[in-house]
Amino acid sequence: MTNSQARRNLIARQRGEHLHDYAQVLIGWRGRMDCEFRNNAGRLVQGTAALVPASATHQFEGLSDDSELVVVDVSLQDPYIQALEQACRMPFGDTLFRQPEFISLNREMAPLLEFAASQLQPAAEPANTLLRCQLVSLFMTQLCRIYSAEQTQPLINQRLNSIELDAFIDRRLAEPPSNGELAYAMNLSESHFYCLFQRQFGMTPQQYVSQRRLQRARLLLINSKLPLAAIAAEVGFADASSFSRAYKKQFNETPGVARRNMNG
Repeated sequence: MTNSQARRNLIARQRGEHLHDYAQVLIGWRGRMDCEFRNNAGRLVQGTAALVPASATHQFEGLSDDSELVVVDVSLQDPYIQALEQACRMPFGDTLFRQPEFISLNREMAPLLEFAASQLQPAAEPANTLLRCQLVSLFMTQLCRIYSAEQTQPLINQRLNSIELDAFIDRRLAEPPSNGELAYAMNLSESHFYCLFQRQFGMTPQQYVSQRRLQRARLLLINSKLPLAAIAAEVGFADASSFSRAYKKQFNETPGVARRNMNG
């Protein structure tokens, strides 16, 4: 792909794996969608976005019938994108798309998202080239502002309150919190929170959340007779099959096998 574009993408309840030779901005618009990279995972809802570097493999799963994204496909070879990099004084490959990342959008982007979604109706005629160019410019400019503002924020607090953090996560196991929600609960910006978390715990926030969800699931397997589907729902999985995959990845055995071994 040589020309960048903005578009709408109805995910619904589809799941799969993507790999592109161009970068992407995946912006939550309707419903909910889980997105997982090799070392990071998060949930996209309205007001959140994932920054996807070129050639970053990512798995996705729509969690509702109306799950839909506004997507900005970004070709770093696009002369227009290169002009934006110069104007923002920011090489996107080394900043915005250095690594997979989930971010919370600021309030200023809400009207832009509404406008973009209205102009990129899936059933309408394809948006003209000028409109797509304008939308790419608007989104990328706002993302540059968010990135620049967060990079200049000083790291004042050196440690997170792990007791408070765990309590917040445990209250939200059925609807796992995003990085933005965790940061808000800790009264920090998302980038500040993410940096502190990595330093303190040696893993991403979503890896930590996933561990607590699966640890809770393991306790329920041991101490209750709840069906696997009920346990899956209690710890925030859409169905028993996605729960089983995550559990096996964490503990090297399926929930069914684990329960039989525990009861044996």
